[in-house]
Amino acid sequence: MPALIHLRAGLLAGSFFRIQTLAIFAVAVLVEGVAFIIQSGASAGLSWLLVSQCGLQFGYLGGICLRDVLERPGVAAQSGRRSSENDVGDVWRS
Repeated sequence: MPALIHLRAGLLAGSFFRIQTLAIFAVAVLVEGVAFIIQSGASAGLSWLLVSQCGLQFGYLGGICLRDVLERPGVAAQSGRRSSENDVGDVWRS
């Protein structure tokens, strides 16, 4: 269940925000994981942390793809930040 929440958070972050937001979310999930490790033990906590981080990362990747799919035909307005060469979303333009 927590993996689905993190997947949705990553999807939302990838659709609307830059990579810095993902870094903030990743730190928050790490803090959650440490708290879960303290509460439940190392084995359960580490597996929970791994699944949650993977859910967040895959959600962010899915959000980038969703943003690209919506911006390409003009369903959503392109954001001005797409002009930078360092944006992760520019990979999908080639």
